[in-house]
Amino acid sequence: MAAIERYDVVCIGGGSGLTAAYYAQRDGKSVALVDDRPDQLGGTCVNRGCIPTKGLIQAAEVMQTIRHAGDFGIHLDQSSVRVDFQAVLGTVRRRRENDAAAVRRWVESAFTPYYGRGHFVGDKLIEMEDGRRLTGERIFIAAGARPAIPPIPGLAESGFLTNESVIFDLTEQPEHLIILGGGYIGCEFAHFFSALGTRVTVIDHSECLLAEDDDVRALFTQELAKRVELVLQAEARQALVRDGQCGLVVATGDGERTVLGDRLLLATGRRPNTDGLGLERTGVELNDRGFVVVDDGLRTTHPDIYAYGDVIGQGMFKHTSSYEGELAYHNAHGATLAVDYTANPHAVFSSPQIGSVGLTERACRDQGLDYVVARKDYADFAKGKIVGSPPGFAKLLVEKGSDRILGFHMIGPQAADLIHEVVVAMNTPGAKAERVRDSIHVHPTLAELVRQVFDDTA
Repeated sequence: MAAIERYDVVCIGGGSGLTAAYYAQRDGKSVALVDDRPDQLGGTCVNRGCIPTKGLIQAAEVMQTIRHAGDFGIHLDQSSVRVDFQAVLGTVRRRRENDAAAVRRWVESAFTPYYGRGHFVGDKLIEMEDGRRLTGERIFIAAGARPAIPPIPGLAESGFLTNESVIFDLTEQPEHLIILGGGYIGCEFAHFFSALGTRVTVIDHSECLLAEDDDVRALFTQELAKRVELVLQAEARQALVRDGQCGLVVATGDGERTVLGDRLLLATGRRPNTDGLGLERTGVELNDRGFVVVDDGLRTTHPDIYAYGDVIGQGMFKHTSSYEGELAYHNAHGATLAVDYTANPHAVFSSPQIGSVGLTERACRDQGLDYVVARKDYADFAKGKIVGSPPGFAKLLVEKGSDRILGFHMIGPQAADLIHEVVVAMNTPGAKAERVRDSIHVHPTLAELVRQVFDDTA
């Protein structure tokens, strides 16, 4: 039996696991990093999520700018505009390869990597598939998540895509793409493909797309419906392949219908990479969906094992896992910090773009909060008119009496960037709206929309 290699810190996961590994290495600790995809170090964000998909979105943004140039008196021969789909994907793939290679160089210079699948065979004891064994005084589980594949009959024969296979395997632009799932992954891909000329059909079980503030999702659904076909309040019953096409049989309020296209893309959620880790041998508890159970300090039910990122299912965003990883590391080494997601922002990089932080209006009502709501449109102020009065708005929720910011939601150009001054204000003592209201904003800028909606709650 192989000797046991001992480390101060063991991190499982070469994506978000790098956060705890970084702080451990900075503090002079010995660090082992376990990952089964050495060619994709950096995890979902670098290889299959944030960075490559936003590269695709950038191409979509360029195409939209070209198509709307006439709104600003610039007339182009639209018939001459040609999409080189292979070049678009090639640019994204080269960047991914370079980024992953850079992460690998760092990993191999800073830590001791263990490449391959590892699983627990005892308390804090990990065995690799090649028989090597290792343990650590503190262990961090940040193994990430992968696409959830629903149990739809016939799906295996459909040749379906996921976000991963679009990035790695897709070779030709579909003429008609069917997307199952109207969350942020489905909507971002709907934006990308439709902007580049693919006919897109989105199928979702809800009456509106996305899990956002009701006003935001209503406008978003309305605007996306101008560019893609939406089949809402629908349940996929069966996948099928017919005459060289693939698709779904879906049940709607009007009965069953068949939707066929060139390719089928699944965007039906994420499942944690906890299966196969042997966590039952450590006493680490999982919930009924397979996510690791942690307390507010990110400690698992084992005192020396912490977990964060997608495997705990609290907020499947890279910025969230980076925040959690730093906090988990410090707590594992004597701190007593508690996670606070109150001002944890997120964005949807589609068209219109969405930026959001804090409570939705529905959540405020459900919690019985006494609040005031203010809303202003992009078309209500100078820079909004300059950029074409696009559909969109900023919506603010402030607690009456305390002036505490409860939530802020934007839909429209640069929404993902514009929300950050509100995030900062929400992280100051009392989260006072006056922090934004009393700040001078450059004129004319889109940021003035943020200031003006705050003025309406004074």
